[in-house]
Amino acid sequence: MRARVGIAAPAAAIALLAGCAPGAGLSDVKIVIDGDVHSLTAQVTCTRFPDGNLLIYASPSATNHRRSVRVMLATTHRLVVTAVGFHIPEGSGFAKDSQEMTAIKVDDVYTISGRMPAEEGPGWRQVKIEIACPGYQGPKGPPDTVPAIGSP
Repeated sequence: MRARVGIAAPAAAIALLAGCAPGAGLSDVKIVIDGDVHSLTAQVTCTRFPDGNLLIYASPSATNHRRSVRVMLATTHRLVVTAVGFHIPEGSGFAKDSQEMTAIKVDDVYTISGRMPAEEGPGWRQVKIEIACPGYQGPKGPPDTVPAIGSP
């Protein structure tokens, strides 16, 4: 029994560091910036929170954050993009205005589209991101015990 624990613990630690959590899987993420199509093969993790939010994170590895996509969606009643950002060698972008971005879900494929401020200078960029969730997981760690403002 002790030998199994000694082997299982390091294996679990390696799996955690590699980003192989439940709900994570290899997927192709398509990013279209002003009509130019780019793809990112990445581990995709989709985390559902108790408040109805969904965080979709894609990165080639647990340590490579220079190539990544993050999407935060409110999923109560309808999909609302609360924040979206990406970093790829061809460019990066971030938007936090739900008036500028929309989300559509077909099966477990999310399409986020709209416009983001340009990286430098005035203007806007048209952006479309297609990302598939291979599975869903809950947040890690203890639940938040602090009641929300206005809660009884």
